[in-house]
Amino acid sequence: MAQGITSGPVDQPAAVIDPVAIEQIVLVPLALIDASDRLREVNDAHAEVMAASFTERGQRTPIEIVRRGDRFRLVYGAHRYRAAQIAGWADIKAIITEADDAELRLREIDENLIRHELTALDRARFLAERKRIYEALNPEAKHGGDRRSDQVANLATWSFSADIADKTGLSERTIRRAVLLAEALSPDVVKAVQHTALASNQAALEALAKHPHERQVAAVGHLLAQDNPARSVNEAFDRIDGKAVKPAEDRSLSRSIDLWERMNARDRRAFLAFLAEAELPKGCSVEVTK
Repeated sequence: MAQGITSGPVDQPAAVIDPVAIEQIVLVPLALIDASDRLREVNDAHAEVMAASFTERGQRTPIEIVRRGDRFRLVYGAHRYRAAQIAGWADIKAIITEADDAELRLREIDENLIRHELTALDRARFLAERKRIYEALNPEAKHGGDRRSDQVANLATWSFSADIADKTGLSERTIRRAVLLAEALSPDVVKAVQHTALASNQAALEALAKHPHERQVAAVGHLLAQDNPARSVNEAFDRIDGKAVKPAEDRSLSRSIDLWERMNARDRRAFLAFLAEAELPKGCSVEVTK
């Protein structure tokens, strides 16, 4: 049983738990809670750390759930739910709320959007899903005419962006970029990169999103390769296109030569003076005359 909880129904089906319990903290069996179909997958490593905390200090923050027939559905608190499972608890502290499916999804999204640890990929996915729900609840946001599809999509995005900017504190430009990114990325790419460093690299994701889905998937294959992975999105596409890719040493030398060629006389002299005092490879020396 979850530690630190002193009251609430235990081992009862959802239909038996007193309706008065809505918006109050109660103890609910984990087996009665459906935590599937989440936008953001649970990170088990994070949940294991949380489970250790649960075992030592108990659960301090309840999860939120809604009634669905004789069971409950998780609104938010997926990591807490998983932590309770790992800790071997049968029950978890929860707040029972009321919401239809659309509002339930919005609460899940908004709970995650305010968290700073969201990756660029997760934020884009959440905002795109929120846009979809927003437009379903507000059909007028699409400006409902028979205008060209691109024009309609752009207007709908701007309408949604203005609304969600007030709710999240994100800029409208950030929201529009995120939504366009999520809509352009291949689902296979999203699945492949969501637990990698690429998920936090918005510039790389946007570079991938400019290409057709099949090229995105191929590029990610090069970026995530176990042996000799591509160092950048551009390099990945160069490999796909059969372009010669210079070794890292050659690229560094090319950048240094390019920098030298762009220096004026004063900067070159200063650079040479630095080399004259620096520790150079054996057999190399630089002498600067006044």
